Amino acid sequence: MTIFRPPPNSSAQQLHAAAEKFFRAAWEIAPQDAAGLGLREYRGRLGQNAPDTHRRRIRLLEETLPLIEALPSGQGDDWTDRRAFLAYLRTTLFFERDHPRWQIDPQTHSGTAVNAVFHLLVRHADDLRAVTPDILSLLAGIPRFLEEGRACLRCPVPLWTKLAVRSSTHAATFLEQTSAQIVPLAKSPARARRLFAEAAAAFRTYARHLGKITVGAANGFAVGRANFEFLLRERMGTDASAAELLAEGHRLVASVSAELKSEAAKFGRRPAHEILERLRNEWQPSAGELLPEYREVTGSIKKQLAKAGLVSLPRGEKLKVVPVPEFLREQFPTAAYSAPGPFDADQTGIFWVNDLSQQAKNDADRCAEIAQHFGLELTCAHEAYPGHHLQFIVQNRHPSRLRRMFSHAIFYEGWTLWCEKLCIEKKIYRAPHARLIQLHDALWRAHRILVDIGLHTGGMSHAAATKHMMEHVGFTRARAAADVNWYTAAPTVPMSYLLGREKVAALFAAHRGSLRQFNDRLLSHGAVPFAWFSPPRL
Repeated sequence: MTIFRPPPNSSAQQLHAAAEKFFRAAWEIAPQDAAGLGLREYRGRLGQNAPDTHRRRIRLLEETLPLIEALPSGQGDDWTDRRAFLAYLRTTLFFERDHPRWQIDPQTHSGTAVNAVFHLLVRHADDLRAVTPDILSLLAGIPRFLEEGRACLRCPVPLWTKLAVRSSTHAATFLEQTSAQIVPLAKSPARARRLFAEAAAAFRTYARHLGKITVGAANGFAVGRANFEFLLRERMGTDASAAELLAEGHRLVASVSAELKSEAAKFGRRPAHEILERLRNEWQPSAGELLPEYREVTGSIKKQLAKAGLVSLPRGEKLKVVPVPEFLREQFPTAAYSAPGPFDADQTGIFWVNDLSQQAKNDADRCAEIAQHFGLELTCAHEAYPGHHLQFIVQNRHPSRLRRMFSHAIFYEGWTLWCEKLCIEKKIYRAPHARLIQLHDALWRAHRILVDIGLHTGGMSHAAATKHMMEHVGFTRARAAADVNWYTAAPTVPMSYLLGREKVAALFAAHRGSLRQFNDRLLSHGAVPFAWFSPPRL
């Protein structure tokens, strides 16, 4: 079956044919990637993972990139498809060859293995029987995959090694817990039980090996200034330098801080994070329990979108607001969204609610867990309507199937922060403290710009970045460190949230027409940098 099908005699025919050839070859190397996109024929397959496998992938990228660069640039959507494909090839090659994650990040191997299983469990939680053979097939490949991954590692980053030890141990426990759900569904329960046990043991062996491996430099996660600016161009579509964006980050910190201080004054003299902590501890869901509250709020926001003139909903879109299954509860935050893959036959989005208060042993623990969901109206706006769910459902219907492949954080996270802001301004979220929450979260995203740049251009260590988030955003040490752990592995992504929202606001300021028309048009492009919506003028 051909995936990327341009119109007959289209000027994009060469591009789409080249993309088809590249991705088919790439998916044979890593079929788990194709399965994650919703291509059923690849489901249940875990690719090879030896050093030679990664070198094959590098050669494929090196051979394809100049071919796409040599193609005519095209017009309109054809130009955007080509530019986005070039960015994909360039950045993937960077992380395979120039800053090889498969050599310096042990999580690359352990994460790929467990996530292939996790993806099937999440997308098919209501019908595990249908994917049980695929899950067992993946389990059978995990010991080999992790053993090959061990042979790939060369002086890995100490932080990432430490995190991989922890996550691999958790993966083993996760598989042991999950086995109770899958083993009874298997044709041979004894074989299924053995596969789960062997896969869990392989993760523990991998963790023990990492505890003995020779690690590299403490700041080995940093990509360096020149590479960071390369990623800015290819991931964010900007020619701005790191220094220019650092200056913009400081401007946004000052601007949001002033707004936050003014808003916090309405609630007393304490800092915003202390006011929010008090409000959080006093809050109770009006629906009595969290799941009904999430469903009620999500449904209410959806109904208000048309009335407020925010955005159009595509016909037939579906979203399920459901509790996290018990065997997955330790794998999810308070709430999360699971988007269908661009080629999934079932395009239903899943909005997971993780209500750990149901397992609380006493009233104090129950109240503490409920407090974690304070401000869930903005969570619903961010994850469901009009945020991630709407954006990905629209993207997955893009006429260019190639365009559906690309997801740039500058767009999809900029869009969700824009949605949060609109829900406050249009009175969809009317609570007295609504704007305080939104501004506090915006300040957090503003400081992310400073930390993102500092970590990857050498201006900040992990310890300094953690201290920065504690002092300037009011995070606990544990939360700040967890945030920074993610920043080290995702250069340019943390800064994309607020910079993306600012870009959307600037585009709207120049727009002539209604807010609904603007938002509909914005979503119609897919999740690519705003600068790539149309060819640049020469």
